[in-house]
Amino acid sequence: MNSKKKKNKKPETRSWFSKILSFALFLLILSFVLSFTFLISFSNQKMGEMVQTSNFLSPITSKVYDIKGRLITEFFQENRTPVSISEIPQHLIDAFIAIEDSNFYNHHGISIRGITRALFENIKEGRIVQGGSTITQQLAVNTFLTREETLSRKIKDALLALQIERTFTKNEILEMYLNLIYFGHGAHGVASAAELYFDKSLSELSLAESALIAGIPRRPAYYSPFINLEAALKRKNVILKRMFDLGYITEQEYLQAKEEQIVLNHNRDSKEIAPYFASYVRTILLDKYGVNMVFKGGLKIYTTLDLDMQKKAEEAFSKSGREGALIAIEPQTGHIKAMVGGKNYEESEFNRATQAYRQPGSAFKTFVYLTAIQKGISPSLIIEDAPVVYENGWSPTNYEEKEFRGPVTLREAFEDSINIVGVKLLERVGVREVIQNAQKAGIKSTLRPDLSLALGTSEVTPLEMASAYATIANMGTYVEPIAIIKVEDYNGKILEQNQPAKKQVFSEDVCYVLIKLMEGVIERGTGFNAKIGRPAAGKTGTTDEFIDAWFVGFTPELACAVYIGNDDRKPLGNRLTGGVVAAPIWRDFMSSALQDKPVKDFPRPKNVQEIEVCAKTGLLAGSSCSKKVKVTFLSGTEPTQICYEGTGTLQAMPEPYKGQPSVEETKTPIITGEKKFPLLEEIEILKKEDQKEVDQPEETKEETLQSLVEELRKRLEERDQN
Repeated sequence: MNSKKKKNKKPETRSWFSKILSFALFLLILSFVLSFTFLISFSNQKMGEMVQTSNFLSPITSKVYDIKGRLITEFFQENRTPVSISEIPQHLIDAFIAIEDSNFYNHHGISIRGITRALFENIKEGRIVQGGSTITQQLAVNTFLTREETLSRKIKDALLALQIERTFTKNEILEMYLNLIYFGHGAHGVASAAELYFDKSLSELSLAESALIAGIPRRPAYYSPFINLEAALKRKNVILKRMFDLGYITEQEYLQAKEEQIVLNHNRDSKEIAPYFASYVRTILLDKYGVNMVFKGGLKIYTTLDLDMQKKAEEAFSKSGREGALIAIEPQTGHIKAMVGGKNYEESEFNRATQAYRQPGSAFKTFVYLTAIQKGISPSLIIEDAPVVYENGWSPTNYEEKEFRGPVTLREAFEDSINIVGVKLLERVGVREVIQNAQKAGIKSTLRPDLSLALGTSEVTPLEMASAYATIANMGTYVEPIAIIKVEDYNGKILEQNQPAKKQVFSEDVCYVLIKLMEGVIERGTGFNAKIGRPAAGKTGTTDEFIDAWFVGFTPELACAVYIGNDDRKPLGNRLTGGVVAAPIWRDFMSSALQDKPVKDFPRPKNVQEIEVCAKTGLLAGSSCSKKVKVTFLSGTEPTQICYEGTGTLQAMPEPYKGQPSVEETKTPIITGEKKFPLLEEIEILKKEDQKEVDQPEETKEETLQSLVEELRKRLEERDQN
């Protein structure tokens, strides 16, 4: 046994030795490259001149333009109040050193220990989770205009950090660093950050406030308390713990600061046009080009926004007085044309259009029905709207919890957003297929792989919903949403130019049939408040207890998602559904945005049939049917039987679609415990009787099935009379 253990350890020992050897070789090569580059590229005099100027860059304002070349906003180095190191509280300095560079006073510009620790952590995680930069290196990084992820650039940063250390004292380095770093929202330096976030001078900052400020520069777009208070507070506590571990504060100070209530300054004015969109673009640019390039580099950023549409979006949204978001996308290009991320940017910079993950409710049913059509299921298919309980005890309910319609067509169920039919349809077509189709359409968020998916229980953003619906509007071609068309540097050199990334993910005929169903939602269903006097399709969505309300819809040239909901997830109010609160905002925006555009209809593909059917049965309309509607079908799935009695009641089942399980094969609900429902025993008896007829011809079999439904109806009427 012992010999076996020794044999097993040899490969591990060799593997560990190889890693150490490889790492040592890496350091040796890095040292050689550093020295060589230093000798051939830089002189001490040149490096010293770069550092001693202190005014490292000549700032040039970056400008952001809309799709028509009109100025939206400017990004520039503003709101900076330089202060001396003596004016900065010690606990603020300690907070930065604790979280950014705990070995600051001991290294000479670069930290081999920090680089090594970060290297091993990144290897272990398989991704970059730690940086090895010292405070001096971060200062060096900010002296270069561009953010190049190249070896030569990293070497330059390291060399400049070494020269900074030789030229300045540690306190001078800290002073430059703390006056230079970016804290988001246009604030550079700690003094501006204190004023921005707390409306205080540096000397007035508490320990907890100092820790919160120290946590922001790593990722201002994420750790800003105006954008993500929860993340900012968590990082504040991490910094406080680190300060305690390093001996900067006592345990009592740590515990008190950890529990201190943070009161932010919300008395800020914003002069930006389309502030949520500008912030969205700024975040993208900062991640790609860095603070210096964005705020000092004189960039020209050409975006997809249309200021005319943006103004109309803000007007439509502000009329509601509610919190939420609106985002509009051009289906053919993926261009974001308008974005409203909340009712007041000054009060909250949290962008609900891109950052709010909320349940879409019945607005997600669109992907269930898309999958059904894709599988050849007819809009005239009958599914029973009746109570059902699944094995885990879950029982879906309709909006009117105690009302059930009995047999209904899929068209009617979609227009009126009947939940139970949606769940049964999802069970029939398959959860996995629906998830795959939603993802193909543009949903990026994780979706729950269970039947509640039909009711929109998985959280998504308005941007995702607008993008996914735009795919349907674009007749099955997905286009990645984009906000930036082109970026030029100060000299006119193109840094990036974005073209629409397109992919055909669904067939045109499937999308057209679905669009026609979605038009019915507006014409006759829950989306009646979204009528705009031109071809339009959409779907309402409402979550339990009226917490979230949606309307997502489109015309051929514009897709738009409207979400309404409170940040604290409190109910909106009784019966405040998507059709009541979100659809009117969508209507006001879309009708205004498109008022000068010619009316367009959705292009009709060849493999579809539009047929007049009985509204109740879904069968070919008879001469005396009480209500008729025109329904679009995939060729081959349209009904062939006539509603011959014309009573508006279910007289015959539509023929099964190709590949569809016949009604005999359909699974019945699984009832658990003592839960019983009206007619359950009758259903089982009649089902057994029907199974005896399996050898009959197909036509006779369908008549037997219809007689089953009719017999159930008669028994229900008899029970009501008794």
